[in-house]
Amino acid sequence: MRSPKAELSNSGSAWMTRLHVPLLLLALTALLYLPGTGTIPLMDRDEPRFAHATVEMMQRGTWTVPYFNGEYRFDKPPLTYWWMRLHYALLGVSELSARLHSVVAVWLVSLVVFAVGKRLRDTKAAWWGAFAWLTSFQALVHGRLCVADMPMVLCVALSLWSLLELLSDAGDPPRRFSRWWWTLWLSLGMGFLAKGPIAILVPALALTLWRFIIWRKPVAWSRLQAGWGVVVALAPVAAWGIPALVETHGLFWKIGMGEHVVKRGTAAFNGRVVIPGYYLVTAFISLLPWIAFLPRVIAVLRRNWSADTALLVAWFAAPQLIFLFYATQLPHYTMPGFPAFFVLLGYALAEEQPRLGAFAGSLLGGMALLALALLGVSLGGGIVSEEHLRLALASVAVVLGSLAALGLAACLRSRPGMLLPCAAIALALVPLGNSLREAHPAAQLAPQWRALPEDASLVAWQFTEPGLVFYADRKWTMLSKLERVEERIARSRADAVVLLVREWTLADAWKHLGSKDSYPPTHDFSREVEALTRKAGGFRVEDVRGLNLARSSWVEVRVLLRRDAARPAQASTASSPASATSSVSGPSGPSPSRVKRVRLTANPSGTPKMTAIQMATATSEGLCWFPNMRAQETPQAPMRMGTPTGGIATTSGMAEPNAVAVWPEGNEL
Repeated sequence: MRSPKAELSNSGSAWMTRLHVPLLLLALTALLYLPGTGTIPLMDRDEPRFAHATVEMMQRGTWTVPYFNGEYRFDKPPLTYWWMRLHYALLGVSELSARLHSVVAVWLVSLVVFAVGKRLRDTKAAWWGAFAWLTSFQALVHGRLCVADMPMVLCVALSLWSLLELLSDAGDPPRRFSRWWWTLWLSLGMGFLAKGPIAILVPALALTLWRFIIWRKPVAWSRLQAGWGVVVALAPVAAWGIPALVETHGLFWKIGMGEHVVKRGTAAFNGRVVIPGYYLVTAFISLLPWIAFLPRVIAVLRRNWSADTALLVAWFAAPQLIFLFYATQLPHYTMPGFPAFFVLLGYALAEEQPRLGAFAGSLLGGMALLALALLGVSLGGGIVSEEHLRLALASVAVVLGSLAALGLAACLRSRPGMLLPCAAIALALVPLGNSLREAHPAAQLAPQWRALPEDASLVAWQFTEPGLVFYADRKWTMLSKLERVEERIARSRADAVVLLVREWTLADAWKHLGSKDSYPPTHDFSREVEALTRKAGGFRVEDVRGLNLARSSWVEVRVLLRRDAARPAQASTASSPASATSSVSGPSGPSPSRVKRVRLTANPSGTPKMTAIQMATATSEGLCWFPNMRAQETPQAPMRMGTPTGGIATTSGMAEPNAVAVWPEGNEL
């Protein structure tokens, strides 16, 4: 049954009703989420992949299949790419436009939290919940990242809000195809397009927990009109999924679901160690500083138990249970349940002024002490010697201390005391962005890459981070063997080369903490790099040091730039994924000077073999030409490879023993 809405009882709530709530929350979002968002470089591996995959989709003119560095990218469905594409079209390609979808999504989630909080109690509770959501640690992090999580959280929040409206008022006569029905099923479909099945699993499990474990009372399932609802939810998924599966010959499902969903659930991603109780611990960090009021939330729940609060508890618990058995562990995986916590938090904080109890005092005090410790490290300079890192640490310390002050101000009900920490967070993010940008190797070298001609050949060894692709806006050849780098240099097929010289990981830094002597690098390739530099003639040499956050390490990178590389750009089949297709025509195939012949690798039976994804990537680059055979336009025609003897290799990867594939240079396997 719907909980009764309390009357506004103080001037603060009345003040809120005189303002346009969406605009007020938008102003708070702009204050907290725009500073630094355009200057902090794309730090993690996922960010540049999302950012440049959207660029490559635009270059190719496709809306169905993402590409990164000229190859298929099956990690996520396309909703985030579509959203980013809109911002790219309006603002151009930049870090800000790449992340703006997350900023907008975190604001929209705050509106959902406000609406559910107002429905549950009153405007005062709604304001507390929305404000706490926008100022929580995990929202401040993921609300400015170029990833798919925040759009997915938005879709999950909309679906659970719709379930509250559809199922809580069982006494009211049902309305067929109401706006809440449309919101529920469309949000489920769009949530799948944002990040796959998790957007459906969370509402489904929450509903199951609510009905059979937490609330355990009959539910008017007919209100969901699930038959037509499933059709509505599947419609946008099918509109994208069928063309995508056809274009990739089923690989999008096989790899997108098999590798990135199922395999990550059964085997830890990137060799991460599975930690028992991981999400219970990380939830305390993600929900800072508001987790300090958890005892208060539990007490209020006991006094105000209802169908609505029970469904909110199920909403929060669902992702915790789903990922409890998931092998790959990341702190933001349980974020779809966080809006439910902040609705309940708003209810608790609005009921009466919270006291600073032992739990809250210890947690907020610990945050303050940690902030002071980080500030001391940044100012001391003994442990961290790099100036950019010291400034970044100082900025993080200010943010952490401001969050602690925000929790204290909530106890005191001090409106200025709550606004000042928000302003301090915004101000601290500016130097944080500048310092991280100056310490980011790929961002530092961006002017060098942009000065190269469009057809420049770029090679990376050991330092093969995706940020190189975004900041160069070029295709890179990522190599694991130094011999192949030497070969490309000798054949004048490398205009710029990036080499990892040394790397110091955070794990090793922690082991040597307190040591007066400098500790050796975790990886040292200085001898190999120096030997290669001496062999390579006609290159300018530049050394760069910086932070590689993807590996939590400090790196020293050497860049070799061919002195004559700054020649006028020439038309080339390898200039971009879009131009590779248009530059090849006629039965004679591409120009011999711009093609790469690749003899297929023999399998144990002696028959050459190319994997399906390698074939799909190679043939999707445009017209593939084969000796003694006419050119065929592979993106539209069935995927196949011709051989001089007339043999055909299908998606199984098998071919005649003497098969030779030819396609534009740079698209190597």
